[in-house]
Amino acid sequence: METLEKVLSPMASYLNNNKVIQAISKGIMSTMAALMVGAAGSILLNLPIDAYQSFITSCGLNNVFNTLVNVTTNMLALYTAFTIAYAYTAQTKHDPLVAGLLSLLGFFIVTPMVTTGEGYAAVTNLPLNWLGAKGIFVSMFVAIMTSLIFIKLSDKGLIIKMPEGVPEFVSKSFTGIIPGLVVGAVFATLSFLAAQTSYGDVHNVVYTLIGQPLNGIGNSVWTGCLIYTLSGLCWFLGIHGIAVVSAIMPIWLAADAANLAATSAGAAAPNIITYQWINAVSSPGGAGATIGLVVCVLLFAKSKRYKTFGKVATIPSIVNINEPVVFGMPCMLNTLLFVPFVFLPVVFILVAYFLTTAGILPVVSGIGAPTGTPLIISGFICGGWQMAAFQIGATIVSTLVYLPFFKILDRQACEQEQNEGNV
Repeated sequence: METLEKVLSPMASYLNNNKVIQAISKGIMSTMAALMVGAAGSILLNLPIDAYQSFITSCGLNNVFNTLVNVTTNMLALYTAFTIAYAYTAQTKHDPLVAGLLSLLGFFIVTPMVTTGEGYAAVTNLPLNWLGAKGIFVSMFVAIMTSLIFIKLSDKGLIIKMPEGVPEFVSKSFTGIIPGLVVGAVFATLSFLAAQTSYGDVHNVVYTLIGQPLNGIGNSVWTGCLIYTLSGLCWFLGIHGIAVVSAIMPIWLAADAANLAATSAGAAAPNIITYQWINAVSSPGGAGATIGLVVCVLLFAKSKRYKTFGKVATIPSIVNINEPVVFGMPCMLNTLLFVPFVFLPVVFILVAYFLTTAGILPVVSGIGAPTGTPLIISGFICGGWQMAAFQIGATIVSTLVYLPFFKILDRQACEQEQNEGNV
């Protein structure tokens, strides 16, 4: 156990304290409000009811709903270019708003424009295909690189400083001028160099050489199993396991965005392994799939300790908050619970993957429930009644798996209480 902790603790600490990983995760999660608007638009646009479809088409509502999707889901990379740079720079003493705006500048520079028509009728536009899920890896690269340029130049004093007495908002507006010129020069150069290759532009270079391989790795069920095994081991040792998941979360969130864009366009969702899917199937009740353990406490506890504990842990577990279970039960460093706590989520991932490939569970559309949505309801939002039914089944299985382990713990607690009462 000590050897395991020596291996995992530094890794979790590195991931938890890595500014790049944290900024990317926070930046993408910050777009959740926009994604929920896009998800609502996608649902309203694609309800499979003929009379409803005829109605929204006849009155033009389909165009309104389609606009909701286009300005949210189909422009996700645009939002993340700003939010990731903002999140990264917010970890320093510098102005994150300036970094976010410069990141948008860099992103626009490397994004190819398309011109249609000629002369006065010519129209130049930005294609949506690079503003959505396919452009996320470029937005990550641009955001981090822009932030580093801005921070380095600011630290070296290579910014325009206004004299004292000038209002702060005016002074701040000048701090980005020199970094902006550098950012513009850097990304214009990269855009020019990419245009000289067979790829044609920066987006194609990054998506082909980096994005597609990373998507292939992230969308593997075995990657999901490995990540959740490591996460479970971290939680078992008392280390926050979300640090491990956050390392791959950007890839899974990008897969969600790709699914949402595809389903909004009336196409099939391309990715099985996404953040919303794995969050819905792997861990009912939180890390370790401990909802079943809480059910055991509520139904079968005889000791005063666990009867009291059940009253505290139930509601948080229903909304997938299980720190009270991990640290209060405790599951942490409890060797009796090691096997179900670490490996039950992995079993659920494998079973759900098999059911999805068999067509029993749906490939999720990328629509996710907000954090804190109760179990079963979250499953229904994510994948309809089939996913809700899976969560009910997972809760039953979790209860049956944890029951024999809990009975041993409860018996030990009863014996301890009896011995303390006899003293």
